[in-house]
Amino acid sequence: MFRDIIAEVYPWESRVAIVEEDRLVEVFWADQEENVGNIYKGRVKDVIPGLSCAFIDIGHAKNAFLYAGDIARVNKGASITDVLKSGQEVMVQVKKEAFAEKGARVTGDITIPGHFLVLLPFQNDVSISRKIVDDGRRRHLRNLIEKNKPERVGIILRTACLEAEDNEIMGEMRRLLEVWQEVKYRYDKNKAPNLIYEDVDVLDRALRDYLDNDIRRIIINNMKLKDKIEQFISRQGVGSNINIQFAEGDLFEKYGMEKDIRKALRRKVWLKSGGYLIFDATEAMTVIDVNSGKFTGKDNFEDTVHRLNLEAAAEIPRQLRLRSIGGIILIDFIDMKDKQNQEDVIKVLRQELEKDKAHSRVIGMTGLGFLEMTRKKSRYGIAQIFNDECLSCHGRGHTMNILSLACQVKRKLANMSYLESDEIVCELHPHLREFIMNDEKNIGYIQHITGKRIKLIAKDGLNLEDYNISSGQVRGDQTRLT
Repeated sequence: MFRDIIAEVYPWESRVAIVEEDRLVEVFWADQEENVGNIYKGRVKDVIPGLSCAFIDIGHAKNAFLYAGDIARVNKGASITDVLKSGQEVMVQVKKEAFAEKGARVTGDITIPGHFLVLLPFQNDVSISRKIVDDGRRRHLRNLIEKNKPERVGIILRTACLEAEDNEIMGEMRRLLEVWQEVKYRYDKNKAPNLIYEDVDVLDRALRDYLDNDIRRIIINNMKLKDKIEQFISRQGVGSNINIQFAEGDLFEKYGMEKDIRKALRRKVWLKSGGYLIFDATEAMTVIDVNSGKFTGKDNFEDTVHRLNLEAAAEIPRQLRLRSIGGIILIDFIDMKDKQNQEDVIKVLRQELEKDKAHSRVIGMTGLGFLEMTRKKSRYGIAQIFNDECLSCHGRGHTMNILSLACQVKRKLANMSYLESDEIVCELHPHLREFIMNDEKNIGYIQHITGKRIKLIAKDGLNLEDYNISSGQVRGDQTRLT
């Protein structure tokens, strides 16, 4: 597999695309509000024993959420009230961005990542990437770290260690330990709430996480950063064959990635065979439905379904990465009777998920035939970056039809005989007013039973579902049809 990194850097934003075998698989954005990976000296504002959590003031508009299980070096089963008190100062790291009405999620189990290693200051274990499968190499790496690391410090050896020299790994461990000493110094020196460590920017993070022998080229629109990338690669001692290019212009448009990003905002994803996927996100989970669409196949039904599900199993992991979907995920593959076919589909899904840096876990088939899996998510999804909630439907995806709206307005007017004025004025959307005025008999009925004149006024500024009712010239409150 070959991989490209394409980066655009502007004063107002930076974005980095990961392209695998000429297909866009991930996009990372950065703006002034990005906080994942940052470490803060915070202050406990509230401890909620019933939810086993605490809210931490880290200097943001909303307090951060700290779950009891994310507090470092705490015995299992201990009550959160035994560990945290209101007003207490704590060191926390953002693990998930604030979203909607929720504050950022933080952890007390600090991690400081590098290219080869991840430093875990509050742990003591040595872990090795599952992608390093050679037993001899694993033993060598474990012995190297355990012999040289300080006591009560944990280390994760990343996949990049597979071909790294010992002196490169040891050099990075020393640098990460120096960073940790600086973090502790800033914690002791500064008052809470305060930012005491800021994670690297989006370009450096992409290089840190993805730079390996699979990288074919790096393309960037900034000459100074091109030189910085060359220096970074030289220091790391990897990727000597990487082609680093400077290119002007709209790189995302030039290489066809803008089109892929726009497609990722859609609910429906077409497959090459003519089938398609439907993505529906709820508060609790994401549901993906596999449909045959235009694909009819040439063989028997089981073979047709098998081929379509295999294609879907290969595309779904790419979409999860591209859309940055996390949490609980249910996939409704088309039903297959053959157990071997089911196993083939799950195998393909697992193979494609291996390319994903985010941790995922395939649970298996539920009793209703859904494939259940989870994927770790820490940053905004593509929909949250690009989309705002619709002002008309408020995220429902549907609005009331105009007949129902008209019936509700007329029903409201017909029951306002208690008003003292001789006239009832209703301001409403022009289309809704036109629809109601086309039925003069009903307007006459309302005027008859209320004993009042009914005046409908078109107002462009109102949403279709909103209206204002007042008695005579006195303005009433805006009412929303729900």
